[in-house]
Amino acid sequence: MSRYVVVAAPGTPGSLAEGLTRGLGAELAWAESKLFPDGESYVRIPVALEGATAVVVSTGYPEPTRRLWEAALLAEASRGLGASHVVALLGYLPYSRQDRRFIRGEPVSVRAALSLLAAAGAEAFATVDVHKPASLHWFPGPVANVDPSPAFAERLRGVADASEKLYVVAPDRGALPRARRLAERLGAAFDYLEKRRDRVTGEIVVKPKTLDVEGATVILVDDIVSTGGTMARAAEMLLAQGAREVIAACTHGLFTGNAVEKLRRAGVSMILSSNTVEPPPGVEMVDVSKQAAEAVDQLLEALAGYEQEQPAKG
Repeated sequence: MSRYVVVAAPGTPGSLAEGLTRGLGAELAWAESKLFPDGESYVRIPVALEGATAVVVSTGYPEPTRRLWEAALLAEASRGLGASHVVALLGYLPYSRQDRRFIRGEPVSVRAALSLLAAAGAEAFATVDVHKPASLHWFPGPVANVDPSPAFAERLRGVADASEKLYVVAPDRGALPRARRLAERLGAAFDYLEKRRDRVTGEIVVKPKTLDVEGATVILVDDIVSTGGTMARAAEMLLAQGAREVIAACTHGLFTGNAVEKLRRAGVSMILSSNTVEPPPGVEMVDVSKQAAEAVDQLLEALAGYEQEQPAKG
């Protein structure tokens, strides 16, 4: 049986690294790191990896550029130590929102990020709830997009059981599949928000496309919450439309500035975020390491199968 070593990059949430290690039955090695006076990153893997499968785990926030680069350095270092396979898992993939050239002259940033990791030595790649799943095709090897909905459904089961009327709502149509996956696990209805103009007053109102939220517990779900502005406005309007309670759930809680306070002021009763990024005070963590371990395990099987299909040398 191959020896697995989880190589945890600087800044990785401990619960994610430790949970991944348990799920894979692996060893855990925290990378040593420092910054040189000129700002360059230094990392070192303090264990032997000869013949082992290295799983480099990292995240992309805070300091996304530094974290991405350090993950690439650790992939290269794993190769240098003689690892037989290298898998990269970035719980939160930075630069993933720039998945096309919105304006001429812009880069496809997610393509550059994935190409960097592959060039550094990663053969397979996994992330959690990437902004656009199709963007993973830029990685030239097996990939996995981890679905966090089982972990969120487990946390919200009690809420579902106690609610007479429960809806899962996405902030826009693009996030509807995310809402659907969670709603199906909770046995709830789902919808997305759309802007409507009142024909009498001309006022722009954000409402669910089909559902009436009067008296309902509403779970607002999204992949990334940064400033919290979009989710806060949605919560305020849902409560104004008669929702009994609004819960905010996101996979990657960046919560820049006063985002948490903004959501509380908007009337959000509970804020949930996964441990792809370390949650700040006032945000409850949902552990997705079990789902991440299952995805990495499937990638390792794919790599082993690929290896067996190669023609014998000589």
